[in-house]
Amino acid sequence: MSKQLLIPRISFKGVFIFMIIMLISLLTLTAPLQSIGLSAVMSYFIATTIGATAGSMLVLLKIDAKEEDKPLLMKRIVLSLIIGVTSSALMTFVFGGDLIG
Repeated sequence: MSKQLLIPRISFKGVFIFMIIMLISLLTLTAPLQSIGLSAVMSYFIATTIGATAGSMLVLLKIDAKEEDKPLLMKRIVLSLIIGVTSSALMTFVFGGDLIG
């Protein structure tokens, strides 16, 4: 019996799919969010939050998960939400130059 980990070993395939989902969400969601009246920075933040959350959920729950990891489903969903918000805040506000620079 293998040890269950909250965060499984992430494959290169998982990282690639995560990044593709992030790129697609940025390209498809930013313009519609701006058209409803949100600022560019807020549109980027929301688009990357949605992309990072969806990408990390897909990677953690489908691509790199094992069958015996079923009991960790809800914990991984919460972890995906945390990853999504944190990574989008870092990319948009810190590395995007809105807080520093």
